[in-house]
Amino acid sequence: MKTLILSADHFEDSELPVPFYRLKKKGFEVGIASISHNGIKA
Repeated sequence: MKTLILSADHFEDSELPVPFYRLKKKGFEVGIASISHNGIKA
């Protein structure tokens, strides 16, 4: 299965690893999407 984590403005980078790795451990293919003021944030 695939899932996408959306990251908004002022999202703490330290908050991302826990859900990311828990979903990976459950077998999900995880993508991350974030939009910054300058376009797409890599």
